[in-house]
Amino acid sequence: MQAALTSSAVRPAGLAQAVRPAAQRPRVARAVVCSAAPKKEAVAAGVTAAAVAVLANPLAAEAAATPSLNNLLGSLVAGGVVLAAIAGAITAVSNFDSIRR
Repeated sequence: MQAALTSSAVRPAGLAQAVRPAAQRPRVARAVVCSAAPKKEAVAAGVTAAAVAVLANPLAAEAAATPSLNNLLGSLVAGGVVLAAIAGAITAVSNFDSIRR
């Protein structure tokens, strides 16, 4: 009544592949990072990959700006415009009305 146990019957199919000798395993292509690439290109690639990862998040697709967030962003932009106008006015007055001693 006992069935004969063979090595293939004892091991799961995935384990049989993992135990194969290295010569029989399929080769897997690996990405090689070129160390001679300039740092600017490497940084740009990293920033791009991070942006893609953030935008691939399903929560980013569902994000919507609330009215209070829109008001905050609008007030920041308006404040920046006012500060730029003040800086431009100060620069213009200092160039036109220079003090000579």
